[in-house]
Formats: sequence, structure tokens, C-alpha cells
Amino acid sequence: MKRLLITLTIIIPIATAFFVMPSITDAQYGSCSEYGMAYESGSYCKCMAGYVMGTNFLGDPYCVSEDQACKDQYGYNAKSNYTGGCECRYGYVFGTNMFGDEQCVDGDSVCHDKYGYGSEYDDLSGSCECSYGYVWGDNGQCITDDQACKDQLGIHSRATFGDQCQCSAGYIIDNGKCTYGDTVCSNDHGIYASYNSLSNKCECDDGYTFDDDLQCVKKHNSAYFTLLDISDDGDELLVQSQHDYQNYIIEYGIGCWDYAIETYEGLSLVINMGTDFSVDMFDTLVLPNHDQNCSIMSVEWTSDDSFPEEVETYTYTPPVQEYVPTPAPTYIPEPSPVTETYSEPETISDDVEDVVNDVNNTEEEETIEQQTSEELTSPQEDNEPTEVPRFKEGLISKLISFFKSLF
Repeated sequence: MKRLLITLTIIIPIATAFFVMPSITDAQYGSCSEYGMAYESGSYCKCMAGYVMGTNFLGDPYCVSEDQACKDQYGYNAKSNYTGGCECRYGYVFGTNMFGDEQCVDGDSVCHDKYGYGSEYDDLSGSCECSYGYVWGDNGQCITDDQACKDQLGIHSRATFGDQCQCSAGYIIDNGKCTYGDTVCSNDHGIYASYNSLSNKCECDDGYTFDDDLQCVKKHNSAYFTLLDISDDGDELLVQSQHDYQNYIIEYGIGCWDYAIETYEGLSLVINMGTDFSVDMFDTLVLPNHDQNCSIMSVEWTSDDSFPEEVETYTYTPPVQEYVPTPAPTYIPEPSPVTETYSEPETISDDVEDVVNDVNNTEEEETIEQQTSEELTSPQEDNEPTEVPRFKEGLISKLISFFKSLF
């Protein structure tokens, strides 16, 4: 303990003499020793090479290195340029700190404050530049490539390699802006136009084609047909394709006059087949020499070259005849022969003559009655045999029996 007190008694006066009272060091090192690495030059004290007059940690004048002098003035990231000035280390630039003092600060932070977070400091050029993927915008800030394209062509654009801008898929540049392709094509070529992203151009929809004015119009596949025949009623035509020589029977609607169609028989007319290459309903028949069009109502294939001619037919209706049943034949057995001695009576001739006359008169009356009955009924064919009534057959039988009784 006694030794420690003696040591402190010796050290304290020496330290006081070094920082405050250089009476001993002045005698040993000269009068400039209080400035550190300094030497006397005439009546002045100068710092040695590589040192400059600065201050120590107590704030007193002191010779410090040039780098330290720059750090004391501009911060830790400053250094001497060994030409009597200070500069900032790599990646740092002169700026101001939060207190407004000039300091060596990070170059990127300075560029961020001035040009946005898409900027960075370039040590080679000593200036701020836009980072990769960023470009200078119209507002003087570093913005992304995509944002620059959007500022130029609209929100439907994007950046590509080589700092180029292009429209998004389905969009094309129109009036300096990326516009929906179908809208542009419809405005330029009509409502039946659309944009093809693969070919990057406007095309007509299926069934439509460009006309002379570059408008998309319905495609008409027209073909020539030969009019072979006209039906008797004039509603149907038999035509033959001049392409495949197929025959058709077509029924046409309104729009074509009969007198005009008749002038084309054996000549060519036109059928607009629409978007296909077949004749079907709702195709259009065109009479080119008369500027007339009419729709086709029905189509039928045929192998005939003409319509069949109509043949007049007559229907015979036979007269209605009343059915008269045929009477069953009456069987009269023949009398057995009788052998008698014949003697002619003298007085029988008159009686027989009277009977015969009565029979004849009766037959005439019956004939008249029969003719009257036939007129009231339906007539019969002339060649049909006349049937013998039953009552007449009975009378003849009786007459024969009478004659036999006489003999």
C-alpha cells in the first residue's frame, strides 16, 4: 500500500506536466513538443510531413495525421487526398448528416434522396445513375422499365429485353397507346374483324373476307348453273352445276319474276352459296341480266334432265245396275210313253185353236208387262239373255199336259 501511494505520487505530477504543464518536456524536447509531431521552424512550430494542425481529444491544438484531420471534419468515411484536401472513401460522397453538417455519407443514400430508390451511386463517374431495370422518367426520377413503358404506351404495355416496350398479349399500338386488338380491328375493318395475337394482325372472322375497302364482309361462294327446265306451274327449276354437273330441283321464293326466269332456259344463271360450296336452303338465286335476287326455299338432287310431262287421265264410272238373282231352273220330268191307238177327233180342233189363241194373248200381255218393268228398273246390256219368268214356264207346262190329255 505504501508502494502504490508512492507510484501514484510520481505518475500524477508527470501526467499533469504532459497535458498541462510542459515545463519538463519543453526543456527536453523544445517548445513545439506540446503539439505532438511538430518541430520548430524559426519562430513557428510546424507539423511533420503527413501531419497537419488539428486538435486533440481535449480540443487543444495538436498535430494529427491528414486522414485524421479529414475524419475530424467530415466523419469517419473521409480521408486525405494528400494534396492538402479531403475526400470521401469509395462509395461515399459529400453530403449532410441529420444535423445539417457536411459529412461523407453513403453515395446510394444521396442518390435515393434525390432520384428515388431505383438509383445508385457510380464511383467511376462520381454521379448518380439508375439501377439495372430502371430508367430515367419524365419526372427526373429513376423508374422501372415497365413503368416507363406504361407512362409511354399505357397500362397494357411492358418492357422487353433491350430497353424496348411492347403491348401485352391481345393489345396493339393505336394512336400511340396500347389498345385492345379486337377493338382496333373492329374500328378499322368492321364488326366481323378480330385480332390474331399469333400473326399480330387483323383478320376477318370465319365466313367473312376483306372487300376492296378492307372491310370484312360475308363471303359468297358463287357458281354458274345451267337452267335445264321449268316446271309447268313455274315454281320449280331444274338446274345443272357447271362445276360438277350435278342436277338439282330448286324451289325459289319471291324476288324473281316468272317472265325473267323464262329467258334463262338453256342459259346460265348464278347461285350464291354463302360460306359453303353446296346448294341448300336460303342460298340466293341471281338473275344477272335482270338484277333480280330470290331465295331458294327447297333443294332436291335429281338425275333427270327435264320435268315429266303431265298425261291427261279420264275416269270411267259404270252405271249402277240393280242386282236381279238368277232363278233356279225348274226340272220337269218327261212323261213315260203310252201306246195308244190314235184317232183324230173331229170336234177338238176348234177348242185347241182357242186355247192357243189364249196362250198367245197371255204371252203378249206378259211381254208388255215385262218391258214396262224393265223400263222402271235399271237397263241391262243388249247382249244379255232375257230370262223366262216362272209363271210362263208353268203355263207352258199346263198347255203341254192339256195337249197330252186330248190325245
